[in-house]
Amino acid sequence: MCAVADAKPRLAIGEVAAKAGMRASRIRYYERRGVLPDPERVSGMRRYSPDVVRRLAIIDLAQYVGFTLDEIRHLFGPDERPPHDRIRALAIDKLPEIEDLIRRAQTVRRLLVTCATCDCESLDECRLFDDRVPKCPSETQHAGPPSRCSSRTGHSDAATGPLEPEPSRQTSPARTHRAAAAVRRRTS
Repeated sequence: MCAVADAKPRLAIGEVAAKAGMRASRIRYYERRGVLPDPERVSGMRRYSPDVVRRLAIIDLAQYVGFTLDEIRHLFGPDERPPHDRIRALAIDKLPEIEDLIRRAQTVRRLLVTCATCDCESLDECRLFDDRVPKCPSETQHAGPPSRCSSRTGHSDAATGPLEPEPSRQTSPARTHRAAAAVRRRTS
């Protein structure tokens, strides 16, 4: 059989970019960072085997779930462990970071819902910001007039830090939508 017929088809960088749904510059960046191996060169032009498209999909998904390029490089690197052991180890290391991100996002969501339902006359009287303002000893004894904020459950107390909402005050998507609609009505 002819050697040309046995050769695997090679793709130009533009073809790889089109199949992978990304720019050629991104592929070259991955090569520079060592996430993709240097491609074969034919007359000075990059030529890739078709399996590079799958590798780019793996890189894309790994980035989506939060892996850095350095971490992704270890997935494909010269490690003696099988690939499934490497990805398992990376996932176990990444989970605490993602759990922290979820907790922070939930806190931000609660604060935004509280802000959306707050009816304080000014930011100066809203208890939402109390835990961010340092208190003098004399201020803790004479707290001044109480806040008119009706969303006090999710607000903070300077002495105890941010409060968790009571179970009855947990925000549902419907409640969030109603709160956002109320804000739009007030501002229009």
